[in-house]
Amino acid sequence: MAELKTEQLKPAFTIEQFSMLSELEPIPFAALQPRAISAVKRLASFDGDCPVMLLNGFPGVDYEDVCRILIADSNGKDSDLFDLCYTENLNNPFKPIWLRLQPGTGVEFCEMVGELHKLMSHHLDAERLVTRIMRKQNGDPKIDDFLSDLAAHVALGLEFQHPVLINLLIHHQEQQAPVIYGRDLNWDTLFGSINYQTEQGSVYANQHLLEPGLLRQANGGYLILQLDELLDQPHLWFKLKNAMQKGELDWNAYQEGKTLTPFFTPEATPIKLKLILVGDRLDVAEFQMLDRDMSERIFLRADLVSEVNIEDDLTAFLQYLAWLRQRWNLLDFTPAALAAICRHASRLCDHQEWLSLSEVQLSAIMRMADSLARELEANVVTDEHIRGALEEQDYRLNYLVEQSDQGVIDGQILLQTDGEEMGQINGLSVIQVSGHPYDFGEPVRLTATVHLGDGDVADIERKAELAGHIHAKAMMIIHGYLSNKFGAENPSPLSANLVFEQSYHEIDGDSASLTGLCALLSALARQPIYQHFAVTGAVDQFGNVQAVGGVNEKIEGFFRVCEIHGLTGKQGVLLPGTNAQQLNLSDEVIAAVEAGLFHIHPVNHVEEAIELLTGCIAGEPDMPNTLFGRIQERLDELNGTRAKMGLFRSIFERLLGRE
Repeated sequence: MAELKTEQLKPAFTIEQFSMLSELEPIPFAALQPRAISAVKRLASFDGDCPVMLLNGFPGVDYEDVCRILIADSNGKDSDLFDLCYTENLNNPFKPIWLRLQPGTGVEFCEMVGELHKLMSHHLDAERLVTRIMRKQNGDPKIDDFLSDLAAHVALGLEFQHPVLINLLIHHQEQQAPVIYGRDLNWDTLFGSINYQTEQGSVYANQHLLEPGLLRQANGGYLILQLDELLDQPHLWFKLKNAMQKGELDWNAYQEGKTLTPFFTPEATPIKLKLILVGDRLDVAEFQMLDRDMSERIFLRADLVSEVNIEDDLTAFLQYLAWLRQRWNLLDFTPAALAAICRHASRLCDHQEWLSLSEVQLSAIMRMADSLARELEANVVTDEHIRGALEEQDYRLNYLVEQSDQGVIDGQILLQTDGEEMGQINGLSVIQVSGHPYDFGEPVRLTATVHLGDGDVADIERKAELAGHIHAKAMMIIHGYLSNKFGAENPSPLSANLVFEQSYHEIDGDSASLTGLCALLSALARQPIYQHFAVTGAVDQFGNVQAVGGVNEKIEGFFRVCEIHGLTGKQGVLLPGTNAQQLNLSDEVIAAVEAGLFHIHPVNHVEEAIELLTGCIAGEPDMPNTLFGRIQERLDELNGTRAKMGLFRSIFERLLGRE
């Protein structure tokens, strides 16, 4: 494949695609989530008891904001909404009862019952007031029974536990379905609690000492809970599940012995709500292991997407940026600034055709650029401010990169970016440091040696227990390719050692398999490799080069080393051809490519790679004077399946093979 041109090294944005950000209508993150919109609309339409929805997200999502917006736009049914109060049980004062009231009538009901009590106490006619109460409560039979018991209680001159009969726990002033988002959960905040008072050494409780909890507050509406909090306290989930399945919630305490007056047992509250569980995929996987039964019952699920397609959703993405600007009260952004943000958002996705929706990272760059613009007394944010914000961010976070480069500068890390070496090649790796916000590229030197043996490829990293399972698989694939290519008829008499030099930490992944295979081919053919190249890519057993991750960081890592050693105009990187659409390189690398000082070569097969690395035709094992032909001849000689040739002829053929 042809060397990549500069326009292929980053997304193709043009200023004409953008306008001033203030000219766009803002839309929130939730508006870019069609799957979640569909799921919440379906949830809102359910009439069944306590349906559950699982919303799969990703780190950094503001789940509360997303859910509130989606619920507000769902036009769901609010028929289950009701006010809730507890009153003294006039037949058993230790078992307060609940009364279910029409939404928004709770305060008025309490006032009317208080007035009714006064009328009854003074033996005045209260029939008209009772009729009004029952009419407002749609003739609820439980309320009718309570009022009858109240009349009898007053007529007998009996005492009350509390001078105020009713504790209004839940009141919906605006008669809208509640949307409750649970945070810092514990038993009492989620399920409610009974408070106790002490008087003259006696412990007592009454209906006014009940705290409702989030579950009762969400009755008739939505309760949103984070999976990670339930995973930390599994007992909360199982209590919640049981309450939703039964349709009622009791007042039992979690800790044994906390109930100071076990004879005080308020009536269990009816529960009817819609539950939304939110979390990322790791949380969901743990949740399924915690409760396999319930995870199967949650049939309503949806994914929050973290990126959108440029061709289909660029306008919507820009409107989302307008919403972020409005949310943080930022200056206006010019078209060039928006192009720079879109390029950054594309880099976050590692794909030229997609844009990241990460609110945390996009907001951070926009706010830093806004701060920089205000500091420079600018009226709008330009692309220069965006680049300045990104440069500041890189400077604050690149200490580890500088430490890595210092080893090259001091000559402690041996890497060549010029000349030729046999069985030695520059590989590309990505360093991931726990606690560090982003990864960075770091070149690594791979060496291969061969010796008489049984054809095995000894991976020193694996033998030293410094390799992960994927890396071990990649080394086996290399062995499979070599066996298929050169050992189909006769076993190989040569064994090889392959090692990542100056590597002192665990290595995993298959992105170095192309690199290792080329080093082995060089050692087998006794053909030097150009050291001004670095290589990344995975291979299969037939030599096809496959895509890998982190290509931008890898290329920029090798470019840094080349700058330290001095750019010669020959240096460059070989990468899988299928990774070309992931490229979004820094301006420095692109400028060097444009000036002809650095080169990006896509390859689709190991033969293309080895020809670029050695300058020799790969050919086939049965083709003399080719790289593969020379390897096969060497193996045949050692196997005794090829007649010994004279020293002069052997040297002559090797010289021809190098031309």
